[in-house]
Amino acid sequence: MENWEAFGAELRRLRLQAGLSVRELARRLNYDPGALSGFENGRRKPPADIVRKLDRVLESDGALAAIYESLVAAATDVDQSNLLRLRESAASAERRYIDRALVKDLSELLSETRRLEDQVGSKLVLPLGVRQTPVASALAIEARKSARADMVDVAAGWQQFTGWLHANLGNHAAAVQHYRAALELAAESGNRDMHSTALSMRGHVAWMAGEIGPMLGLSRAAQRDRDALTPAVLALAVQQEGRGHAIEGDLDAMEAKLDKAAELVARGDPEQPDAQYFYSDSFIEMQRGLAYRLARQWDKAVASLNRGLAGFDPDILTSEWATWYVAELACALAGSGEPEAACRRASDALRVAGATPGSRLTRFIRVLHREMSAKWTTNDAVDAVGEELRQSHSDCWSKRSDADYPSWQCLS
Repeated sequence: MENWEAFGAELRRLRLQAGLSVRELARRLNYDPGALSGFENGRRKPPADIVRKLDRVLESDGALAAIYESLVAAATDVDQSNLLRLRESAASAERRYIDRALVKDLSELLSETRRLEDQVGSKLVLPLGVRQTPVASALAIEARKSARADMVDVAAGWQQFTGWLHANLGNHAAAVQHYRAALELAAESGNRDMHSTALSMRGHVAWMAGEIGPMLGLSRAAQRDRDALTPAVLALAVQQEGRGHAIEGDLDAMEAKLDKAAELVARGDPEQPDAQYFYSDSFIEMQRGLAYRLARQWDKAVASLNRGLAGFDPDILTSEWATWYVAELACALAGSGEPEAACRRASDALRVAGATPGSRLTRFIRVLHREMSAKWTTNDAVDAVGEELRQSHSDCWSKRSDADYPSWQCLS
């Protein structure tokens, strides 16, 4: 039942956030507290109807259901009989279906799936990720001879990508499980770029949870093999450390790290890993703007975010994850005292949120709107954004507490 530990960890986090003991939660569900304890410890698989009730009682807006569905899908697609058949066929030295051609196909599918997520969002792509990831991992177990290292490498890529999908949907515990699997596979294959990327993305989850110490520590750990890393991979860790320094108020260290990241990306990299396909000068400029926003340097944040958005790949810019920088610009504009401009950008972000199932963008705009409403008590533009929020059907994070994602605080 070890795969259910991610579900249990998220259930425990949501229960504690709600201020409930196991017995109190069991009483609200009219359910056995011993069974609930088993769910939290990962020893028992919960029934689907109880998962839905848990989401409702804990006001988690489908977070537990998303993890549950991904785990069930993975277990269904790669059951024990399939694994046994793989092991039996592995006995043949002439086995051909795990070869370099298969590795290439799985790698190309991963690349295409990453770009599909840009178009439709993480929620719709997650089922594909959770189905394909265990298949790739099972094939990595069975691969032999010259195909093994490459197959293990592709499996690590699928684990890392599925971790990102979970992280982007707010399923932190599930994301961490996938990143840990990616780290183990990358260590076996010797892919230092993937090892560094998984550490950086684990640091990203720490940032989302407001855990700045681990964010900084993991970002630094991702830089330890700097001489062996491609520039884009190293830049990922470097700029993230800079963002952590911004939150801590160490502006000199922030600027130094962001300058270093920009220098790394400006070198160009013909061997840039596919996982960093979106890395560019403009992306680093947007990251600089985010760091300035976190440091409350509003005017600098506005300038950097505008420059980055203007030069970023327009095809990727329409994605949900890239629209986060539009929302960040809205926040920076509000901080610099421009509520009307901030509201225009907030409305742009809300349109993408409404079209993207499972988007967390609405949550960010809701926090921003509340803070703008307190600052500008009578402003037509602010009121209009409030009306958009009330009419939005994508406001899936409206019931969560501000403490759930403290790194998202906007103006306060």
